[in-house]
Amino acid sequence: MGISPVVVFSDTDSDAPHTRAGDQAAAIGPSYLNIDRIVDAARRTSADAIHPGYGFLAENADFADACERAGMVFIGPPPNVIRMMGLKTGGREIAASAGVPVVPAYDPASRDMLFPVLVKASAGGGGRGMRIVWESSELAEALDSARRETERAFGDGSLLIERYIEDARHVEFQIFGDSHGNLIHLFERDCSVQRRHQKVIEETPSPALDDDLRRRMGEAAVAIGRAMGYTNAGTVEFLLAPSGEFYFIEVNTRIQVEHPVTELVTGLDLVRLQIDIAEGKQVPKNPRSIGHAIEARLNAEDPANNFLPSTGTIHRWRPPENVRVDTALRDGVEIGVHYDPLLAKIISYGMDRDTALRKLVYALRSTCVLGVTTNRQYLIQILESREFQEGRAHTSFLPAPRVEDDDVAIAAAVLYLDRTRKTPFPNYRNNPYRDPWIKLRVRNEETTVSWKHLADNLYEVRCGARTHACRVHTRVNASPGQITLETNGIIQTYEIAQSADQIFVHSPRADTTIQRLPRHPRPASASQHETANSPMPGQVLRILVHEGQKVKTGDSLVVLEAMKMEQTIRTTINGRVQSVLVKTGQVVAPGQMLVEIGAEENEP
Repeated sequence: MGISPVVVFSDTDSDAPHTRAGDQAAAIGPSYLNIDRIVDAARRTSADAIHPGYGFLAENADFADACERAGMVFIGPPPNVIRMMGLKTGGREIAASAGVPVVPAYDPASRDMLFPVLVKASAGGGGRGMRIVWESSELAEALDSARRETERAFGDGSLLIERYIEDARHVEFQIFGDSHGNLIHLFERDCSVQRRHQKVIEETPSPALDDDLRRRMGEAAVAIGRAMGYTNAGTVEFLLAPSGEFYFIEVNTRIQVEHPVTELVTGLDLVRLQIDIAEGKQVPKNPRSIGHAIEARLNAEDPANNFLPSTGTIHRWRPPENVRVDTALRDGVEIGVHYDPLLAKIISYGMDRDTALRKLVYALRSTCVLGVTTNRQYLIQILESREFQEGRAHTSFLPAPRVEDDDVAIAAAVLYLDRTRKTPFPNYRNNPYRDPWIKLRVRNEETTVSWKHLADNLYEVRCGARTHACRVHTRVNASPGQITLETNGIIQTYEIAQSADQIFVHSPRADTTIQRLPRHPRPASASQHETANSPMPGQVLRILVHEGQKVKTGDSLVVLEAMKMEQTIRTTINGRVQSVLVKTGQVVAPGQMLVEIGAEENEP
């Protein structure tokens, strides 16, 4: 477009890949939410417009005001529209005035409340503060916890209570308005596959809509936009009930994370279109949607361990080919606790849904991320489920995570280590005929692996009770960080990276993290006590106990937060707090000790 871009970066991101994407990069301190520092960075670099991205600032009317006061163009809707939609109650009133049905809402003191209900933040989104309440006895606690979370996230604890529509679909319409009075929609996106109210898979067109329903919902989205006097990009979100009735939820006054699927089927660059509109140009006439696009969000989280966030260093990143990949990953990037767990968006396109779906599954199988645990296998599980394949997924649908460890991956890791070590494994043993061995932990299970060199490149590897005959193929692929094995007549290449005592193994079937253990166990402490350790990387939000306090099994000790997720650490024994080892605001690592508890004699 002939526009010189300036990017901003926080203190922790001075070496992040995005800092190299612009012609200049400006430091803005510890937070991406500091309006004054961002505006100051724009002044220092002589920028005349600011694009707010699709984070919290994109829906911050004060930020849009600050840009205008500084004489800079805010690439988004005007501040009064953002403010109008800033509270979901305002959006509901506008939708109702436009003749669009809204989800029934309740006053917290209402005696006529029909359960289940959904508690949600009035002043924010992204799943923060959302709670499903199934019966009246749960309402008070849900309101308290939701209010705390929304105050922390948005600085506003106001809440909305709506009827919870079970098995509904989440369908949203992309709208664009210009300063010439034109307003269009760019069709729908189906975002029904969600976890904790966070979208996981998005696609367009929606398999749930026929032509008539698509027309009616699109007209409703445009009517709401016109009632607001909307300009630039926005997203009108609806719930589609199993009955076929649809209800307005909210308007997001920004571009969405999932906008690439719309770009692929319309052929339009939506961010470029935002800039064009901000420069006074008109929206396109008669847009068309051709084909099908599906997006999967690759997150740093462990589905097999309650989706706890994962942090670490990316030792190898190999994106898939022949699909669109939106990411800032590269080898050496640090994944910390401060931001969303989203690592990459992987988006496929085909002339029909089956083609797009098949391409996305293949792309995910060939995606390699070594260094952090991801939801890659779980995404494949969702896409291959019958419900999704048949287009029947809804907001309550999610399969239970299935662990698909590749057992041969352990053998691959051991043989790779054996063949690449500059010095051999320590093989001193009283029995000179015993095979070399190593102790490993895989998914919290310890195992001893031994191996025997039978002939040239042929090994027998014993993993616990299983034995694998493995031939190493040196001619198939001799790239560093890879080993190619033939087992049971099947040849498979494994990608491997190491960091300290951890070994990361990738294959199309599974990603496996292996930890090397000491060959001899450490002596156990004689005293009975417990050290409550952090199950995940995170930041200490609240400390709920003090030294000397008596606690009983199940009592809350510490509340952690990482990547938009709260985790309460509880004691598993009765006793007394001996020491609190962390402070509020401290960032902790997985396994770090938080609280030490001693069991007292005669403790009930």
